[in-house]
Amino acid sequence: MNDDEFLAGFEACTLARSEWTHEAHVRMAWLYLTRYPLSEALKRVRSGIQQLNDTFSKAETVQEQSRPPCGHQPKQSGGYHDTITVAFVRLIAARLRDDDTFLAFRDRNPDLFDHTLTALLRHYTKKRLHSAKAKRTFIEPDLRKLPVLNDEVW
Repeated sequence: MNDDEFLAGFEACTLARSEWTHEAHVRMAWLYLTRYPLSEALKRVRSGIQQLNDTFSKAETVQEQSRPPCGHQPKQSGGYHDTITVAFVRLIAARLRDDDTFLAFRDRNPDLFDHTLTALLRHYTKKRLHSAKAKRTFIEPDLRKLPVLNDEVW
């Protein structure tokens, strides 16, 4: 999928759950940051992830309701996490280069593509990053400050 097709699928919430990987999250944020001012990019990242997660959640609810009961709990997919989202956008924005392609960006920043969140765990303790408050709203790190950007919108 080229970049325009990928973003169109993201915005229309037509990506398959299997396509919505950690790398896809980073790609989407990188694309918005290369096309829009920081504040607009962050708004699109936040709302887009929430809408896509909501689409997945509704689809899973329909699937669960159509299955006969079998004694297991349905998968919970309310996976939006505001601190992880905002912190990743800040890290990605701080590492952008004007002449970058996404592949060059990926090759230069392997820590951002590690789904275990090593890039964030340099800034946050696991306890703080995975707290209920951090999931609901952006909180600053407790280990090391995130990059400060010109268009601060946090």
